[in-house]
Amino acid sequence: MKSIHDYLEKAYETWADRPYIHTNDQGVWHAAAFRKVIDDIRALSRSLLQLGLGRRNIMICSENSYEWTILYLGIMGYVGTCVPVDREWTSYDFCHTLSVIDTAAVFYSRAKSACMDELQEQYPDISWFCIEDTLPGLIRTGRRPELWLTGQTDPAQTVMILFTSGTTDLPKAIPLTQENLFANWDTLYRRTPMTVADRSCIFLPLHHVYTGVANFLYSIISGMQIWLCPDLSRMVPELMEIRPTILCTVPLLLYRMYEAMTDELLAVLRDIRFLYCGGSFTDPGIKQYFIQNGVNLLEAYGTTETSSVIALAVPGDPETDSNGVVFENLEVWIEAPDENGVGEIVVRGKSVSAGYLDQNSRSCAFDPDGAYHTGDLGRLDDHRRLYLKGRKRRMILTAAGKNIYVDELEELLLGCPGIRAAKVYEEAHHPAAAVITDLPEADIQAHVDRINRLLPRYKQIRRVRIKPDTLGGRIK
Repeated sequence: MKSIHDYLEKAYETWADRPYIHTNDQGVWHAAAFRKVIDDIRALSRSLLQLGLGRRNIMICSENSYEWTILYLGIMGYVGTCVPVDREWTSYDFCHTLSVIDTAAVFYSRAKSACMDELQEQYPDISWFCIEDTLPGLIRTGRRPELWLTGQTDPAQTVMILFTSGTTDLPKAIPLTQENLFANWDTLYRRTPMTVADRSCIFLPLHHVYTGVANFLYSIISGMQIWLCPDLSRMVPELMEIRPTILCTVPLLLYRMYEAMTDELLAVLRDIRFLYCGGSFTDPGIKQYFIQNGVNLLEAYGTTETSSVIALAVPGDPETDSNGVVFENLEVWIEAPDENGVGEIVVRGKSVSAGYLDQNSRSCAFDPDGAYHTGDLGRLDDHRRLYLKGRKRRMILTAAGKNIYVDELEELLLGCPGIRAAKVYEEAHHPAAAVITDLPEADIQAHVDRINRLLPRYKQIRRVRIKPDTLGGRIK
C-alpha cells in the first residue's frame, strides 16, 4: 500500500504543471498547480521538522484554506500526526482535547486568536502559530536545499487523530493510520471512478473525515482539481460558475439547493457525475426529487472510526430507499437483530481504527476482534444494501452531519441545583430542552446562556421549556 508521501511524489512527477487547488481572492479564482502545492508542502514540512515537531501531534484549527491543505498533507506526509479540529470549538472543547493527547503545536487562523490567546496561558509548553502570520515565513525558510526531507511511509503509523463530539466527558480521540485512510480507495474508485478530468468544489469543513479523506485526500491519487469554497452563502453561484463533476454534500446543502432550484441549477447538477450525500439522514422526498430529475445522487453512510465510508449507493441501482450498499472490502453485520432484522451495525476491516486513545471504557465501542460497534441501528438485505433505523444511544444528528449527545447536555443542565429533571430533544435539527424546576424563568435562561457560552454554536440549546415541579420531577 502506498503512503501519502508516495502519492505526493507520484503526483509531482505526473501532474506538476496541472492546476490543482483553486482559491478565491475578492471574487477572482487563483489556481495553484501540483508543482507549487507540493513544493510548498515540502518546504513547510522541512521547517516543521527543524522546529522539532517530527513524530509529534500537531493541531490545525482554521477555516478551509490553501494553508490548511498544505499543513494537512505536509504533517501527515512528512512530519508527524495531524489533529484537525472544528473551528467552531470553544476553549472549553480545547481543554478537553488537550487533556487527551500530548499536543506539541497548534496552528490556528487569525479568527481564532482570542480563544487561542486564552489557551496559551494555560498551556505554555505548546507552540502556538497563527497561520496568517507565520506560514509564509516557514515556507520561505523551508526552501533551503540543504534541509533533508524524507517521507513517512509506514502504513501502520498513525498520521491523523480525529475527535468525536464531547461536552461533559473527555472527547474520544480516534487514531487513523495510513492503512486506515487508504483502505477504502480501491473500492470507492471501482464504484465511482474519479479521474484527473474531474473538478470538485469543497463547501464542507475539511476537518471532517468525510470531506478531508474521501473528497480531498483522495484527490492526490485521482489528480482531480479542487476549488475551496468556504462561503456557503455563495454555494449556488459558485456551483454555476465552476460546474463541478464531483461533489460531496450533507443533507443541509441538498436542502439549500432544493430551495434555490432553477432550471439552470438543475442542469448543472445533472452534469455532476457523482453527487455524494452523507453525514446525516436525507429526507426521502428531497432524495427522490433529485434522483427523479436526473441527478446522480449517491447516499453514503460512514463514521469517523471507520475512516469515513461504510456504505455507498451503487450508481444506477433502482433501489433508492436504502442508505447505501456496503463496501466489498468491509465485513458488516447486524448484531442481535429483532424479528424485522433490525439491530446494531457492526463493522470490521482495514479502514477501522484500532480504538480510542483515551481508553474510556464507558464509551469504548471496539471489541477484542477489532470490530467497531457503531451504535447505529439498521438492517441489511440480500444485496448488502443497508437501511438505517436510528440510534442505539440517544443522539441528535444535525442536518450538517454533526453529532450531539443529549445525555451530555442534560448533565450540564442538571448542574443547576434548582433543576430537578431535564430532557434534551431535537427541534428543527437543533437541541431544545424541557426542565422541571420552581426557579424563575430568567434564572433558567441565564443558566442555559452560561452553558451555551461553553459550546460551539451547533451544540447550543436553542429553546428551553419550563415545567413547574409539582409531580415529583418527571418529563414525558
